Amino acid sequence: MPDLLKTLLLSLLALVGALVALTLVTNMASWLPTLLGLALGNPAQLGWDLAFTVLGGIAAVAFATWYAPCWPRSHGAGIWTLIALGSGYGVWVLGGDFPSWFVSGLLASLPVQLGLGWYIGGQRRRSATSR
Repeated sequence: MPDLLKTLLLSLLALVGALVALTLVTNMASWLPTLLGLALGNPAQLGWDLAFTVLGGIAAVAFATWYAPCWPRSHGAGIWTLIALGSGYGVWVLGGDFPSWFVSGLLASLPVQLGLGWYIGGQRRRSATSR
């Protein structure tokens, strides 16, 4: 029983850590331009936000996959499902407020977020078994 509780706790920590990674990376999009002295206009700001949204998704999936105690791809897919549902909800509710290139880029990036997140997060597993 203690091993099961340890696994559940580590799984929960991997998922919560992935959400924190998503939050940190996407919040960087708001303060990084001012720190670097960039004056971004509206289309450039949307592109910047889209890039950091995709990077945040990749980071979250990679974090969950990397730190999962078991079934790493399932952990990554679980976080990705939350991201996909959030993106779908955002497009449904706010899709008319954003240009079509932003909405299409957001939806088209979802498989990329999952694939790259799985790839990056799976690097630890491959390197640990190749020794």
